[in-house]
Amino acid sequence: MSGSERFCLSSSIMPDLPTSSQVSADPLAAALARWRATVDAELKGASFEKKFVTRTFEGISLQPLYTRADLAGVPHLGTAPGAAPFLRGTRKQGYKDKIWRIAQESTASDAEAFNTAIRQDLAAGQDAVVLRPDLASRAGRDPDAARPEELGVDGVSLATLDDLNTALKDVDLTAVPVNVQTGADALPIAALYLQHAKIRGVDWTRLTGAVSADPLGEWLARGELPTTLEELYDNLAAWTKWAGNHAPALHTIGVNAAMWGEAGGTATQELAFALAAAAEYLRALYRHGLRSESVATRMSFRFAIGPQFFTEIAKFRAFRPLWTRVVTAFGATADTAAGASVHAVTGHWDKTLLDPHVNLLRVTTEALSAVLGGCDSLHIAPFDEVAGSSDEFSRRIARNVHTLLAEEFSFAETADPAGGSWYVEKLTDTLARNAWALFQDIESKGGLTAALRAGYPQQLVAKAAGEKADAIAKRRLGLVGTNLFPNLKEKPLAPVSVDTNVRAAELVARVRARRRGPQSPAPISDWNARFNAALAAARDGATVGELSRMAQASATGEGAITPVVARRASEAFEQLRAASAAFAAKTGARPKVFLAKMGPVLQHKARADFSAGFFAVGGFESIGKQSFETPESAAAAAVASGAKIAVLCSTDDTYPALVPVFAKAVKAAAPKTTVVLAGLPADAAVVAAFREAGVDEFIHIRANVYELLAKFQKQIGAL
Repeated sequence: MSGSERFCLSSSIMPDLPTSSQVSADPLAAALARWRATVDAELKGASFEKKFVTRTFEGISLQPLYTRADLAGVPHLGTAPGAAPFLRGTRKQGYKDKIWRIAQESTASDAEAFNTAIRQDLAAGQDAVVLRPDLASRAGRDPDAARPEELGVDGVSLATLDDLNTALKDVDLTAVPVNVQTGADALPIAALYLQHAKIRGVDWTRLTGAVSADPLGEWLARGELPTTLEELYDNLAAWTKWAGNHAPALHTIGVNAAMWGEAGGTATQELAFALAAAAEYLRALYRHGLRSESVATRMSFRFAIGPQFFTEIAKFRAFRPLWTRVVTAFGATADTAAGASVHAVTGHWDKTLLDPHVNLLRVTTEALSAVLGGCDSLHIAPFDEVAGSSDEFSRRIARNVHTLLAEEFSFAETADPAGGSWYVEKLTDTLARNAWALFQDIESKGGLTAALRAGYPQQLVAKAAGEKADAIAKRRLGLVGTNLFPNLKEKPLAPVSVDTNVRAAELVARVRARRRGPQSPAPISDWNARFNAALAAARDGATVGELSRMAQASATGEGAITPVVARRASEAFEQLRAASAAFAAKTGARPKVFLAKMGPVLQHKARADFSAGFFAVGGFESIGKQSFETPESAAAAAVASGAKIAVLCSTDDTYPALVPVFAKAVKAAAPKTTVVLAGLPADAAVVAAFREAGVDEFIHIRANVYELLAKFQKQIGAL
């Protein structure tokens, strides 16, 4: 590859695609014109854009109506399933012959618990294993050299060959693909895994799945690396070459794009940064002597599935054509792109501890998005996984969703079942174009490594996450059971609490007991000799830490960058509910809000219902079933209730007469009571007058629900 490789990738790889095409005057155009005229007449001057066009976080304007005219300029519509650039998937018959791999992941933190769970799951229908070492193991640190918060966190503690033997006991390595995510450097875990296979008499050529390293992903997750990226690329290239000769069916290079989605990023960002990471690996491994074909076919991509159903379908469909363009830009054939695998996971970003069974609905629609988009393997999270642990029941329910989608709902019967939909095809194309533009932007900044050092992708994702958080706080983006329609009688999930110091002590004691003698193998410069030595050392009891020291020739670490941290959309509201629950435990009752309902039902019901739902989101109990004829009687009842918050519920027309009397009466009798008005007058002067009369806050559909509820909790001492 020449020195102009980056220019090639950022400029000439993308052919000039048509952006629009004139649709000739035909019955369709005339019908659309009549439809729009009818809609505009019904709107009576209101904005069509505001009423009917939905703006996504990806910056895409979703129209209320799509027709064949929207497909003008959309490429690849005539391609068949299994044909490059794989818009319709990599298999000619889709899932007809075999459905996606049921690759459920585990929350187990030690080898014994992992083995118990995986054997149960495999016996009940799972057909792939995902083995993710914990933070300490992925960093190449033994339990007695790691921080307690790394041990058994985000994976299984795998310190020695005995741990691998325990974790994969009775798992048929020749029948079930095992996907091992090794961290930044494959050598330590790969040596243990291959030695485990050898002990069991398994020919390495029969191993399937992945033993993959993702240096960029680990760097981004941790913010630092113990050795340089260039050395890690050297090791990754050597591991890929070695596996090509000895375990040719294994994927060796991981791209964890899911971390962007879990951090609150958009579908556009997840696609673009996945391409950018893959391009970085293609370039780096080319420098270390690997052909693009060898690298492209060894890649394994991991994507999170977000809650926007059609956008996620479009994301998975858009990835394959985009990936094909990247691959061909590096000189490989288009068909090579089909060799990469795509693993989808229902992410934690939109999962909740509150009303947790709603998670069942969320993962079902998300899983369907990935299936319709053509994923190769899929993890459907148990509804309680967000708490940090899952039991056999919740795992069974999650596995059953795979079966329902494939067998009961027959989504495996048609290749690319979403194909041909004007909406989906247009959305796929728009999302692909936007992702490609962002990918080119990253390339123009020197590639992903340079962009990460500058903090550019991190800033983009933080901005997107902030926009989503704002939408959730204002309930423009709903989480049923959390910021919308809360059920205060539902028992929330309790996060699994683990004493990390106790767990660390247990793991340290275990690894020391399993050591078979002093192991301090020195680094070896030649990688093949190094890996052969690592295999022998693993057999003789070497730990992950000792194998890691063999893998790393230098002690120089990679420079620190801003890490990307996973977050959940519901966390802020869960904290509010937890504060109200603690208040109830302390005082014997939830914080109370008095609803002062004025006049007949039609006058107060809409805003009373809105107010009750508004405060229930924060765990407040609404009281006051009766309605009142006069503001004086309503104020007296509010004060007598003992509630520290009183909400006046009526109509804009009646407020000028009601508000001053009610607010002044409440403040006179109970000055510390917070007076709230349900609604927000359009006239700023009226708002000012109401505040002057004693109204403290206004609740309405544009309010920041979280900020107001947090403020109310602080006022009553619950937060």
